[in-house]
Amino acid sequence: MWLITTSGFLSIVQNLNSKAPDDVLLVRGRVRADLERFADFAARQGARPAVVESPDADYGFRLTTSRDALAAFVAERVAALDYPNFKSEIYKADPVREKVYEDAWAVLHGLKKVRA
Repeated sequence: MWLITTSGFLSIVQNLNSKAPDDVLLVRGRVRADLERFADFAARQGARPAVVESPDADYGFRLTTSRDALAAFVAERVAALDYPNFKSEIYKADPVREKVYEDAWAVLHGLKKVRA
């Protein structure tokens, strides 16, 4: 799952070593600060996961977390949502990131052709 929020861009998958649905999730990112923000949030829920650098990987930074911590993070992001336009909100904080998000939006706009 991709999660693109005002707190950053995260790619979340089940950890390859997981055997059960309640095992930890692998959270990956391309910007260390995005994972550090999530780790800071997780620390307020309990233990702070370590952000590990993987320079040769597609996503250069990763951590593991519980489904409960991720669900709480998403719930907090939803509860804090107070803006009418996502791209404009991103632009206020980081115009460079907003351009990247806008490029992603433009590519995903192509889904309009799928319609099914």
